Amino acid sequence: MLDTTYMLPVFGIDIAVDSAASIQGTLSRLVEKGTTLCISDLSPFEAFIKAYRVAEKLKDEKGKEEAKLGLLFVVRGDWLSRIDHKDDEIIEEAFKIRRKHNDPFDCFIFATAKINKIPLITEDHAAKEFLEDRLVMTWAGLKKNLKV
Repeated sequence: MLDTTYMLPVFGIDIAVDSAASIQGTLSRLVEKGTTLCISDLSPFEAFIKAYRVAEKLKDEKGKEEAKLGLLFVVRGDWLSRIDHKDDEIIEEAFKIRRKHNDPFDCFIFATAKINKIPLITEDHAAKEFLEDRLVMTWAGLKKNLKV
């Protein structure tokens, strides 16, 4: 039985888990089924920074524009719920995780999933060090359970 709420990490630009069309289709089907998709309010900002920096290095003006459009799509859309990183419990947990993990954005994403007890869809193997097994699922695992 699938949970009805999932937390998405940053939309990784260097992890090829599926085609963009398949990801979009799967997320659309989840929303149509009444699934609540959540994201840390920090994740869109992190994704924008990473995508924009890659585009800058490649001198890719189209990539810069796509980074901006991606950010706007996530922050202006009503298809997912943003969870505020400023909650006291999330901050405290993120600081605990930070003692062992070097990416501050990941610390907040892991802490948000943990405090809210929302399964995190991620390819990041480090997540299992900080979250219970039931709170970590890969994209392939989600699709297998969803049978899409």
